[in-house]
Amino acid sequence: MKETGYSPEELGKQIGLSGMTLRRWMKKRGQTPIPAVYVPAIREACFRLVSEGRLNPAKEEVQDLLVSGLPPADFSAAISNLGLDTDFGTDRTLSGDRILTGLVQIGAQSKKQADVEKNSGKVFSFKEMGKDWAERISSLWTIIHSDTLTLPEKFIAYGALFYLLTPIDFIPDTIPFLGLADDFAVLGLAAAYYVRHIHPRNDNISI
Repeated sequence: MKETGYSPEELGKQIGLSGMTLRRWMKKRGQTPIPAVYVPAIREACFRLVSEGRLNPAKEEVQDLLVSGLPPADFSAAISNLGLDTDFGTDRTLSGDRILTGLVQIGAQSKKQADVEKNSGKVFSFKEMGKDWAERISSLWTIIHSDTLTLPEKFIAYGALFYLLTPIDFIPDTIPFLGLADDFAVLGLAAAYYVRHIHPRNDNISI
């Protein structure tokens, strides 16, 4: 409700619950967990709100929902495909720092770097998803082709672009819209990292 500005009644309609129920949960916040039977409906509503631009997919809480909704077998397949440590995300929740660490692991693999380079056409095709997509992709592409950055400094950008390319990630890309919500969030997280850590000390990099 804080992120969307919805009242309990408005958010309740999205989930299929009464505003009174949400108000009751708010009073008990931090004391008891939300009944598990309602979690799938809450997750689906959050995905829908992301698609409508009312909820930021880069938020850690939204990322936690995306990952927690994935079947264990699919999660394990994503870990293997991305070349991450087997214990990555064992608690099924991923903070922003943990995701960045994962992107470093992905981007450090020379094969993943090569896949990004040889699939520039596919990478650029995602720019058609919208202005924000185009800006994030262009920023990261600029990073990996910078002459002033070291290869290790480019690992996060390589990792994010490979994550975009591969269909086997934490949310399968075959799921309409939802399969791209995590890709969009990962691109944003990576781009924001370079804005904070690279651009201030290197005016030659345009992000």
